[in-house]
Amino acid sequence: MPVKTKLKEEDIARIAEIEASLFKEKAWSLELIRNELESPENLVIVVKDDFSEIVGYIIIRIILDEAEVLRFGVKKENQGKGIGKRLLMTALDELRRRGIKKIFLEVSVDNVKAQKLYEKFEFKKVGERKDYYSLGKSAFIMCKILEEGSHVKSRD
Repeated sequence: MPVKTKLKEEDIARIAEIEASLFKEKAWSLELIRNELESPENLVIVVKDDFSEIVGYIIIRIILDEAEVLRFGVKKENQGKGIGKRLLMTALDELRRRGIKKIFLEVSVDNVKAQKLYEKFEFKKVGERKDYYSLGKSAFIMCKILEEGSHVKSRD
């Protein structure tokens, strides 16, 4: 179950480990993750397993009535179990509750699995950032309009 909670130092280290395993040389450092998690304008939601160990996270920056997904990851061995879907659903519900109108994110043009997840939640491709990830890799910019008063559902 996704939780919004005050994270301990070992939780932050766990997020950094997952980040490094997923994003390799593009992973955020422990210090950068710590700074973003401590920022009051950011929303952080994690999923813990039965042993209270973090297996997924989403970090979102809120600016006025808009939000941007900064980082989103699920431990490799826990992917395909609905954790990403639950994280995203919880985040979107919380953003709507806070009066956020739009949410943006960037996703690699090669990451079809993530794109399909976002499309299930009615994110639309609104642009492309060329060479966003360097080495010639681009990213799609995706956006979702959050409607007031409705609970988030995925289309599946």
